[in-house]
Amino acid sequence: MNSRFLSSAWFRWAIFLLCAAAVAYGVFRPVPPPQLFHGSDKVGHVCGFLGLSLTAWVAFRSVSWFYFWPVLFGLAPLLEYLQGAWRPLRVYSMGDSYANLAGVAIALLFVLSFRASVRFRNR
Repeated sequence: MNSRFLSSAWFRWAIFLLCAAAVAYGVFRPVPPPQLFHGSDKVGHVCGFLGLSLTAWVAFRSVSWFYFWPVLFGLAPLLEYLQGAWRPLRVYSMGDSYANLAGVAIALLFVLSFRASVRFRNR
């Protein structure tokens, strides 16, 4: 594939929107997903918000960090709360909120380490 295609703005936005739609479906689906193993829902929350945060970072490169990361850290527990408020068969879970926050935090650590490695390489 052409690297110009992969770096185009519409491609980055398309990947972000697909990830946002998948997270929204997972959070707001009428019934919880089946438990594959103990804690599998937490793994899903961490992976979902990790993917959402990374694709958002790629799509919103021009947004200041001062606004970007606090919004993601605010959305993580807010979406879990809204799930319990809007879906009658779903309940708010503090553990799921922590898993959402962990996914955003892991993404932030990944981005910080990526930026540090790029800065170190370009010295």
